[in-house]
Amino acid sequence: MIESYLWFNEENIKVGFTEKDRKFVKETSIALKGAIKFFSKYFLLEKSFPVVIAILAPNRKEYDRLVKELLRVGIETPSNPGRIAQPQRTDLVLLAPSAYSKDSIYEYSPEEYKRLIFHEVVHMFEEYLSPNIEASPRWWGEGLAVYLSEQWKHEDDVRTPALEGIRNNNIPKIEEIQKDVELCYQYGWTVVKYIESTYGRKMILNIVKNCADGDVFKIIGETVGNFERRWKEYLLNEEEI
Repeated sequence: MIESYLWFNEENIKVGFTEKDRKFVKETSIALKGAIKFFSKYFLLEKSFPVVIAILAPNRKEYDRLVKELLRVGIETPSNPGRIAQPQRTDLVLLAPSAYSKDSIYEYSPEEYKRLIFHEVVHMFEEYLSPNIEASPRWWGEGLAVYLSEQWKHEDDVRTPALEGIRNNNIPKIEEIQKDVELCYQYGWTVVKYIESTYGRKMILNIVKNCADGDVFKIIGETVGNFERRWKEYLLNEEEI
């Protein structure tokens, strides 16, 4: 159980780890602190964000156990090698980078690891601020996390498919994006970027804090059809995405 982990404690974070992953504790804690500070400012938090607890699972089997038993999140076992992080409320289970070569499809990169942590902290903030996180559309939640973590600027798996779709004028509908997990990551960020570019950060905050029924477009004040048309025009006409 988690009692067997070593613990690093500092200010508003706790990091659990095994001895072989001690070398990743500092960068994990620095990334968590940086993300909490950045998003507290971005989301205009009026009080301190609750303590965040992150655990570095030393292998896939332990990762799956922690997700199921600690976070109480349903997960297939063994879980998909593409799954390396799972947040729930203010708890976060991470597959330790030392296990990537054996238990994931990824290669460890300090920059990508930092962006991954920022991505997961976005989910934490959304859940903390949302009036009903269960109603939040998947494309919105993943798009928000990919956009605010800036993964869309640097990581080909979320950037390239969208750029190719824009180049070929083959951009999916919002309904199609919502139904496809990969499209949520690949195109959700373009929707969030458009919303912030067009309506401002206040609209992003309004959606996060007030969208209780999952109807993002009602908050914006647009029909889905009108929004889609303007979003696609934005993507096709932007010189640089």
